[in-house]
Amino acid sequence: MGDRGRDDSDVTGRSVPPGFDFGWIRGIADALPNPIAYIDRERRYTFINRAFAEFFERPRRELLGLTVEELLGPEVYAVRKPMFEAAFGGERQWFAADFDHPTRGPLALQAEYVPQPGPDGAVHGIVALITDVTEQRAAERALKESEERFRRIANSAPALMWVTRIDRVRDFVNDAYVEFVCGPHCTSDAERETARTTDWRARIHPDDVDRIVAESLAGEASLQSFTLEGRYLRHDGEYRWLRSVSQPRFSPDGELVGFIGVAGDITLAKEAELELRRQVAEQTAQLAASEAQFRAVFEAALEVMVLLKPDGTVIAVNNRREVWRHPHPDEAIGQKLWDAPTLSAYPQHREHMKQGIAAAARGEVFTTEVKMERTGVPTAFLDVSVQPVRGSDGEVVYLLFEARDLTELKTAQEQLRQSQKMEALGQLTGGIAHDFNNLLTVVVGGLDVITKRTEDDKLKRYADNALAAAERGARLTGQLLAFSRVQRLEVRPTLVAPLIQNMRPLLRNVLGPGIEKRFDLDGDAIPVMADPTQLEVAVLNLAINARDAMPDGGILSFATRKVEVRDDPDLEDGTYIALTITDTGEGMAEDVAARAFDPFFTTKDVGKGTGLGLSMVYGMARQSGGAARIASRPGHGTSVELLFRAAEGASEAEAAAPVDGLATPSERMSASVLVIDDDPDVRGFVVATLEEQGYSVREAADGRAGLAEMDREAPDLVVLDFIMPGLSGAEVASRILSQRPDQPILFVSGYSETDAVKRVAPDAPLLAKPFRADALDKAVRGALSKS
Repeated sequence: MGDRGRDDSDVTGRSVPPGFDFGWIRGIADALPNPIAYIDRERRYTFINRAFAEFFERPRRELLGLTVEELLGPEVYAVRKPMFEAAFGGERQWFAADFDHPTRGPLALQAEYVPQPGPDGAVHGIVALITDVTEQRAAERALKESEERFRRIANSAPALMWVTRIDRVRDFVNDAYVEFVCGPHCTSDAERETARTTDWRARIHPDDVDRIVAESLAGEASLQSFTLEGRYLRHDGEYRWLRSVSQPRFSPDGELVGFIGVAGDITLAKEAELELRRQVAEQTAQLAASEAQFRAVFEAALEVMVLLKPDGTVIAVNNRREVWRHPHPDEAIGQKLWDAPTLSAYPQHREHMKQGIAAAARGEVFTTEVKMERTGVPTAFLDVSVQPVRGSDGEVVYLLFEARDLTELKTAQEQLRQSQKMEALGQLTGGIAHDFNNLLTVVVGGLDVITKRTEDDKLKRYADNALAAAERGARLTGQLLAFSRVQRLEVRPTLVAPLIQNMRPLLRNVLGPGIEKRFDLDGDAIPVMADPTQLEVAVLNLAINARDAMPDGGILSFATRKVEVRDDPDLEDGTYIALTITDTGEGMAEDVAARAFDPFFTTKDVGKGTGLGLSMVYGMARQSGGAARIASRPGHGTSVELLFRAAEGASEAEAAAPVDGLATPSERMSASVLVIDDDPDVRGFVVATLEEQGYSVREAADGRAGLAEMDREAPDLVVLDFIMPGLSGAEVASRILSQRPDQPILFVSGYSETDAVKRVAPDAPLLAKPFRADALDKAVRGALSKS
């Protein structure tokens, strides 16, 4: 090989090992990107490649033959000298070096000195290999800084964060993760290491673990971001809901190297969600329990909502057919609202709606009440509003049209007004009946005395007729009091058939000649438990309803019969008397008949019915322990059946037991009686009757005068009017009993309501006006017998 091909520009030829041929080595060395040089024992550069010359930015000829000290300077050489000596001693050297390049500035270098022994084994020189690692070191520093920034950010975040390898082992967990697993005081490296290496699967709630693990494996396999929700055990033993999001990590060459995850505590939100679900489920269950309740709530919540462009064009409409009054509300999309199928049928609202939409488009809120009225269609009332929807710039971008059905509310308001009217009428009626009872008390009392004292048969006959008329008036006032609802239900053994017979004159007057009355009254004369006055009112109500259902006349039948009830869902087993009232009138559809007993439900025109009649009939029957049922078909009339339970142990005689006779003088024993009544005529009749019967009687014209008489001397009995101006009978009785708890009191009143009496004096009897002398005597003796 010799020296052929050697280029003196690359090689000095000094101190070259014997047989060392630089020709082929130079070609290889120049092809390498790293600087390479051969340094002899004198520390001179005897060979350099192209990269070496380019690194120092000097021609090769200037560099060859220079010593290391001459090229690098004394200070650098002093630092490198130990490495050279070790290399020439046969030890290969690797080291990092910082080099201040004259033009490129500070560089990070990786240097290697490779000893080159000759045939004799002695090191004649070394090969210096230099690698510029400046960019690599910068990248490493940047990576380290990035990792430190990530660590600081992660540790300052409240969410749990972690980084895993491909084998699912966590390389990093942040402070929030450590605190969740170990607690807020776990700051040592050992504790952090324990938290990092904890198997997260062991902390999953038993009910969630299978699902979470399966979803996690599926998410990892997808190589996409995935989310998990579950309960995890915190350091304090409490399970907390966490929502985690995991992302795959890839190496620069696209290989999966692990995952990075973050988790937030969603316990409060989850508990709120679960509570909401529980409430929804509970409400749904409650709604499902009753179809009628569900329908009522559902219908009450319905309202139309329409999204409009500012010019009134319909963009979207909800499917509230009941309020929208159209089977296909979505047909309105693309049309102007006033041209939509529903509103176009009511042209009277067209211009008004245009004006409202224009106002809303200007930013105003438009509200109005619309009456949807058209021939052949039930009238409806809608509460309509149109309000602007603004964009982020404050401009009106949409309009929201809402319509709420007010029909039921309007109907309820009308029913309330009707009810209030009837209540006022009832109060007026009750007051009239009370005053009329006071008058009848005097009339009945006087006629009773005449019939008992006169020996003139003609006069006695006139007096009997007048007394009968007065007693019919008393029954009429009882019905008026029942209408005014100041008369409580007094259930007692009652014979139904005789009661209907006694009502025949009244029914004849009420029904008129155009309706044929038929009576089939049976029932084996069995008394039933009912309030006779309320039963009369119920029969009268049913008769009037039947009359109104037969405007052109017809047949109204009254029938009673005994029935044995078994396994009836509404009634206890036993014997009942059924009173059936049947007409041949117009009848009702099935859905109307089903609601006939509902309060305020009526098929009559406004102002012609309250909707309370049948509900009062139903309530009376149920309160009496019976039932009320209705059967009807359009064109086939209506039949109402009232069932009353037979009175156990009561006989016909007991149901029609006569009033006891007058007391004998020996029974009266000259008892003293104080009569307190504001009506002078009634008071005079009572005083005269009691004096004639042998009682010692004092009188007082009002409550205060009565209390003064009580203070002067307490009587054996106080006969007390219940309704008086100033101090009422209840107030007078309360004051008397507060001082004399055992004082006997007999209440008399034109009202038959006893609840207030029972509250003041539970054991005190009540004698209803009007009454005869023997009834007064019986009541007085009964009251005295309890003293």
